[in-house]
Amino acid sequence: MIREVTTNDQIKLSTRIPTLPSFDGKNFEEWKLKAVCMMRTGLYSDYAVSQAIRNSLKGDTHRILLTIKPSESAEELIAKMTENFGEVKSGERIVQDFYSAKQNETESCSAWGIRLEALFQQAVNTGEIEERKRDNKLKERFWRGLNSEQLKSATSVSYESSDSFEKLKRKTRLEEEEFNPVNASGKTLVNQQSTDDRFKVMDEMLERLKTIEAEMGIIKKRNQEQKREYGSYEAAKSSDQDRRQNRHTNTGRYYRGGYRRGSYLPSSNCYYYCSDCIGSNNACLCSR
Repeated sequence: MIREVTTNDQIKLSTRIPTLPSFDGKNFEEWKLKAVCMMRTGLYSDYAVSQAIRNSLKGDTHRILLTIKPSESAEELIAKMTENFGEVKSGERIVQDFYSAKQNETESCSAWGIRLEALFQQAVNTGEIEERKRDNKLKERFWRGLNSEQLKSATSVSYESSDSFEKLKRKTRLEEEEFNPVNASGKTLVNQQSTDDRFKVMDEMLERLKTIEAEMGIIKKRNQEQKREYGSYEAAKSSDQDRRQNRHTNTGRYYRGGYRRGSYLPSSNCYYYCSDCIGSNNACLCSR
């Protein structure tokens, strides 16, 4: 059930601070349109709207408040914002942009129509185009700027008839929906191309992995050969040391065993030679 707006409701609306989208220096015309609409509704007081404008400024745009008096109205604030962030193109350039505008390849008919209307409104604001020519100008530029020749052919009857711009735009959107299979096949080609690219990257990665594995195999084989060579070297070195040790041991044993020239006299038996036996090779058996 719809309730009638009372005086108390109007007082609450006029004193409550509304909210505007944040403005950081981009898309000024969109922000300005919302601020102007809020101001012209009459639902909020001038103070509430001006405060909403101040609260919406973000980043470097907030510094503009340093140049504005606290007592300035919402309309004065919008004018100041327009001087600093508004369109700087001349009226002729804006009109030229309107007449040369075309639909982008990835732009829908709805988005194309909105963009065209925004360009037309800018031209109207500069006084280069009259507002009363809106429907005819938009209808002509919308149809001529379509990117698809199929859409042009399908909507040519509506364009040449007395249909309004809105009817032509609606007809074009319907035809665009019917042509979706064509768009879908186009997307399929794009997806196929994307898939092929991914497979190509995967193949390159696999080839690279195979190369790395082959290089690692070669390195592993070299390490094994080096280990075998080192083992053979250590074995030969150990055998040579053993031979030297055995030779040294045997030489000492033969020397100590009495194979040296000359008589070996045990230290436990002591023989004394008499004067008669001196010069004899026989041991002296004389006892003293």
